[in-house]
Amino acid sequence: MEYLELLDKVEQWAKDRALDTAEARTQYTKLIEEQGELGVAIDTGNVNGNSGVIDSLGDYQVTLIIYCLIRDIDLKGQIEEEGQFWAEDVDGMYQLLGADINTVTTSQKFIYLVYESSQLIGKYNRNKGVAEEYASVENIMLSLYDIAREYNTNLEETLEIAYNEIKNRKGKMIDGVFVKEADLNGKD
Repeated sequence: MEYLELLDKVEQWAKDRALDTAEARTQYTKLIEEQGELGVAIDTGNVNGNSGVIDSLGDYQVTLIIYCLIRDIDLKGQIEEEGQFWAEDVDGMYQLLGADINTVTTSQKFIYLVYESSQLIGKYNRNKGVAEEYASVENIMLSLYDIAREYNTNLEETLEIAYNEIKNRKGKMIDGVFVKEADLNGKD
């Protein structure tokens, strides 16, 4: 499936569950939860398992897409205009940081992801506006793409896996947080 098609499906899934009405900080908390799972997966070498790198990259994108939906950050428009910008700009990102692309480790790439995620909420908290937040979203996408490359995958593949996992998921909003049906029933 094409990235834009997947993005549309995730957005519709979120709207159908009223996730687009959640508070941005609440969604950011979910984003950081997924980031934590990605960090643990990288650290432990869990690539394909439950909460592994592949799974976590997709889940992170889902939460980021929903954050963008809540904040009216036009990720879709950017992709329509520029295509998969993350694949073209990633090496330049490291040059701007003064790093040699050939020596940057996966852990360093993850640290940059954490930094950009922190920048995202910092810009939101300081009311810097959607344009400033979008710059962080772009850098997050670059980081996710580059981490995916380390594991011989890509953003489309990982997002499709995540979407296929959630597409039939039911649940309800409780205090502004979507709780999946399995958690409501005490199942995993």
